[in-house]
Amino acid sequence: MKINNKILIGMGVALCAGIAFYSLRGAITPYVSFAEARSGRASVQIIGKLDTRSPVRHENGAMLFTIADDRGERMDIAYRGPKPLNFEHAEQAVVMGSYDPAARRFAAEKLLVKCPSKYTAEQRP
Repeated sequence: MKINNKILIGMGVALCAGIAFYSLRGAITPYVSFAEARSGRASVQIIGKLDTRSPVRHENGAMLFTIADDRGERMDIAYRGPKPLNFEHAEQAVVMGSYDPAARRFAAEKLLVKCPSKYTAEQRP
Protein backbone atom coordinates (compact mmCIF):
# COMPACT_ATOMS: atom_id res chain seq x y z
CA MET A 1 0.00 0.00 0.00
CA LYS A 2 1.34 3.41 -0.89
CA ILE A 3 2.05 6.02 1.77
CA ASN A 4 -0.59 8.32 0.27
CA ASN A 5 -3.27 5.66 0.74
CA LYS A 6 -2.23 5.12 4.37
CA ILE A 7 -2.42 8.86 5.02
CA LEU A 8 -5.88 9.05 3.44
CA ILE A 9 -7.12 6.07 5.47
CA GLY A 10 -5.69 7.60 8.67
CA MET A 11 -7.35 10.93 7.93
CA GLY A 12 -10.66 9.14 7.24
CA VAL A 13 -10.47 7.26 10.54
CA ALA A 14 -9.63 10.48 12.40
CA LEU A 15 -12.53 12.29 10.72
CA CYS A 16 -14.98 9.50 11.62
CA ALA A 17 -13.75 9.49 15.22
CA GLY A 18 -14.18 13.27 15.40
CA ILE A 19 -17.73 13.09 14.04
CA ALA A 20 -18.61 10.28 16.47
CA PHE A 21 -17.22 12.23 19.44
CA TYR A 22 -19.08 15.40 18.39
CA SER A 23 -22.35 13.45 18.00
CA LEU A 24 -22.06 11.71 21.36
CA ARG A 25 -20.90 14.66 23.44
CA GLY A 26 -24.51 15.59 24.28
CA ALA A 27 -25.20 12.08 25.55
CA ILE A 28 -22.36 12.29 28.05
CA THR A 29 -23.78 14.47 30.80
CA PRO A 30 -21.88 14.51 34.11
CA TYR A 31 -23.47 14.23 37.57
CA VAL A 32 -22.76 17.37 39.60
CA SER A 33 -23.68 18.80 42.99
CA PHE A 34 -26.46 21.34 43.34
CA ALA A 35 -23.86 24.08 43.84
CA GLU A 36 -22.08 23.13 40.61
CA ALA A 37 -25.41 23.04 38.75
CA ARG A 38 -26.12 26.60 39.90
CA SER A 39 -22.72 27.74 38.59
CA GLY A 40 -24.05 27.82 35.04
CA ARG A 41 -22.68 24.73 33.31
CA ALA A 42 -24.55 24.11 30.08
CA SER A 43 -26.03 20.64 30.54
CA VAL A 44 -25.64 18.55 33.68
CA GLN A 45 -27.34 15.82 35.70
CA ILE A 46 -28.32 16.08 39.32
CA ILE A 47 -29.87 13.47 41.57
CA GLY A 48 -31.93 13.86 44.70
CA LYS A 49 -34.76 12.54 46.83
CA LEU A 50 -38.20 13.89 46.02
CA ASP A 51 -39.10 16.39 48.72
CA THR A 52 -42.51 15.33 50.01
CA ARG A 53 -42.85 18.56 52.02
CA SER A 54 -43.23 20.50 48.75
CA PRO A 55 -46.23 19.45 46.67
CA VAL A 56 -45.97 18.98 42.92
CA ARG A 57 -47.33 22.06 41.17
CA HIS A 58 -48.23 22.81 37.56
CA GLU A 59 -47.48 26.23 36.10
CA ASN A 60 -47.38 27.41 32.48
CA GLY A 61 -47.18 23.86 31.12
CA ALA A 62 -44.38 22.81 33.47
CA MET A 63 -44.42 20.35 36.33
CA LEU A 64 -42.70 21.96 39.33
CA PHE A 65 -41.29 19.92 42.20
CA THR A 66 -38.40 19.95 44.65
CA ILE A 67 -35.58 17.50 45.24
CA ALA A 68 -33.06 17.32 48.10
CA ASP A 69 -29.49 16.01 48.02
CA ASP A 70 -27.75 13.88 50.65
CA ARG A 71 -26.85 16.97 52.70
CA GLY A 72 -30.43 18.23 52.74
CA GLU A 73 -29.87 21.04 50.23
CA ARG A 74 -33.00 21.59 48.16
CA MET A 75 -33.47 22.60 44.53
CA ASP A 76 -36.66 23.48 42.68
CA ILE A 77 -37.12 21.72 39.34
CA ALA A 78 -39.21 22.74 36.32
CA TYR A 79 -39.89 19.91 33.86
CA ARG A 80 -41.88 20.39 30.64
CA GLY A 81 -42.16 16.79 29.48
CA PRO A 82 -44.62 14.00 30.10
CA LYS A 83 -44.92 12.97 33.74
CA PRO A 84 -43.39 9.52 34.34
CA LEU A 85 -46.05 6.93 35.13
CA ASN A 86 -44.52 5.99 38.47
CA PHE A 87 -43.71 9.54 39.61
CA GLU A 88 -46.01 9.36 42.65
CA HIS A 89 -44.19 6.25 43.90
CA ALA A 90 -40.67 7.48 43.19
CA GLU A 91 -38.16 8.07 45.93
CA GLN A 92 -35.42 9.66 43.84
CA ALA A 93 -35.22 11.65 40.64
CA VAL A 94 -32.42 12.19 38.16
CA VAL A 95 -32.87 15.38 36.17
CA MET A 96 -30.83 16.49 33.18
CA GLY A 97 -30.76 20.08 32.03
CA SER A 98 -29.39 23.40 33.24
CA TYR A 99 -29.97 25.91 36.00
CA ASP A 100 -32.10 28.95 35.12
CA PRO A 101 -30.83 31.83 37.30
CA ALA A 102 -33.72 34.12 36.29
CA ALA A 103 -36.33 31.64 37.52
CA ARG A 104 -34.04 30.40 40.34
CA ARG A 105 -34.70 26.75 39.49
CA PHE A 106 -33.32 23.90 37.45
CA ALA A 107 -34.84 23.60 33.96
CA ALA A 108 -35.01 19.85 33.34
CA GLU A 109 -35.02 18.51 29.80
CA LYS A 110 -35.16 14.88 30.92
CA LEU A 111 -36.53 13.27 34.06
CA LEU A 112 -35.85 9.76 35.31
CA VAL A 113 -37.41 8.47 38.52
CA LYS A 114 -36.12 5.71 40.74
CA CYS A 115 -38.38 3.44 42.74
CA PRO A 116 -36.03 1.11 44.62
CA SER A 117 -38.77 -0.46 46.72
CA LYS A 118 -40.36 -1.81 43.56
CA TYR A 119 -37.22 -3.72 42.60
CA THR A 120 -35.90 -4.93 45.95
CA ALA A 121 -36.48 -8.51 47.04
CA GLU A 122 -39.16 -9.17 49.59
CA GLN A 123 -37.87 -9.52 53.10
CA ARG A 124 -39.05 -12.61 54.90
CA PRO A 125 -39.51 -12.74 58.69
